[in-house]
Amino acid sequence: MNETGLYPDEDNKVTSDSIFRIMSVSKNIAMASALVIENQARLNSSNYHSLLTMNTPVRLLLPAFGLPEKDWDDGGSEITLAMLASHTAGIPRESYSTGFNMILSTGKADAQTIGAEWAGASPEDVIEGIKRSNLMFAPGQRAAYSNAGISVLASAVVAYYNNATNTDLSWSQLAAEEILVPLNMTHSFFGTVPQDLQFDIGVPGGENWADLILGLGYDPAAGMWVLKPAATLPDGKQLVGPGWEIEILSLSTSSNTSLESTKTYNIYGKSGDGGGWHSWIDTIPNLGYGIVVLSQQSGLTDYVSISPTGIRDIVHDILAPAFAEALSARVAERFAGNYTQGQDTGLLSDQVTHNTSYFPTYAKLEVEDQILYLRDLVVNGTSALEAVDRLSWTEDAEPRYFSTPQGVVLEPSEGAGEAAEFGEGAQVWRMNFPGLETCDWFDFDG
Repeated sequence: MNETGLYPDEDNKVTSDSIFRIMSVSKNIAMASALVIENQARLNSSNYHSLLTMNTPVRLLLPAFGLPEKDWDDGGSEITLAMLASHTAGIPRESYSTGFNMILSTGKADAQTIGAEWAGASPEDVIEGIKRSNLMFAPGQRAAYSNAGISVLASAVVAYYNNATNTDLSWSQLAAEEILVPLNMTHSFFGTVPQDLQFDIGVPGGENWADLILGLGYDPAAGMWVLKPAATLPDGKQLVGPGWEIEILSLSTSSNTSLESTKTYNIYGKSGDGGGWHSWIDTIPNLGYGIVVLSQQSGLTDYVSISPTGIRDIVHDILAPAFAEALSARVAERFAGNYTQGQDTGLLSDQVTHNTSYFPTYAKLEVEDQILYLRDLVVNGTSALEAVDRLSWTEDAEPRYFSTPQGVVLEPSEGAGEAAEFGEGAQVWRMNFPGLETCDWFDFDG
């Protein structure tokens, strides 16, 4: 796995100093630049409504942006930064054409031809090319990959920044100053790699772009060396969000073989391919880890090629279940148990009849199959869960949804206002029915 070129000698090994081209992973930096500048604008101005946001139409930030008239009048004028970032603006993949036609056998679509077109494009070239290119579909209709759209996003961000700060930076300079330098990413670059580090550049075997320096037009899309879905792809297994390609990972959590239980997690990642390099970077926020895979083609006849996504799948198959189990154990350690110091707030006035003179107040929480359950919630001897069920009881039917032996599922709530009502450090939970085959998002708290 460590052969990176045509000549497998001691000088051709991947080390911690090796420099790879990450190609389209650069799009994450383009998206991050928009968020960084948006946050700076919010902190430095009292008039937030006049500032850059992800929902700002591109035309307000970049007057040079345009489309063919029919597309402009059919919603194109309202294309936002968020649409560009999530590849839902309808803008074609590139702002140029190589003239390649499979049917007529005209033009070329090889690495050298495409590389030359990329390297020669300036930001202005990309914008002008888009003005002459019809949209692939109406803005917001669906997701389709677009390098040109990311270039426009970066041009809009740096135009806003230069106007606000009275500077004249390129987007690559802006990204370096505001993102790479603060993160101390001293071995990550746009454009030419410093001469004293060029020996560390990995050179793929076969046709490659090792000597190709991308023009400023496509730096945001693929020029770099080194969190919610906006659209669902038709296969139902992949989502698209600003800056991310999102895979859905399902893990079995069943401790009982007769009852299948799974949990799903979103893998927020970005791939990069081109010129002999292949890269992947991702994170699973709900499990608290991520991976980076950097590779390049070797061209060696006696070696089997590998792909970053293949390595990704193997690594996640090992790590994800382990992290999920560790997270479940941490949840149990932190929240599971019997709570006996509760107080009656008077929120529920219904009293469930019982034959006892003992009126306890307590809650019982347990973790089962990586799910946190509220098994019992009793206030002054009254089952609060049954009191909730009683709200829908009639003379003819007394269904139980919350007051079952299984209890209710607890989902963490991040509402800032509600949490503040309970004091600093409070964790608020929402209740939902257990054992459902499909996600019920209609009935939180009944």
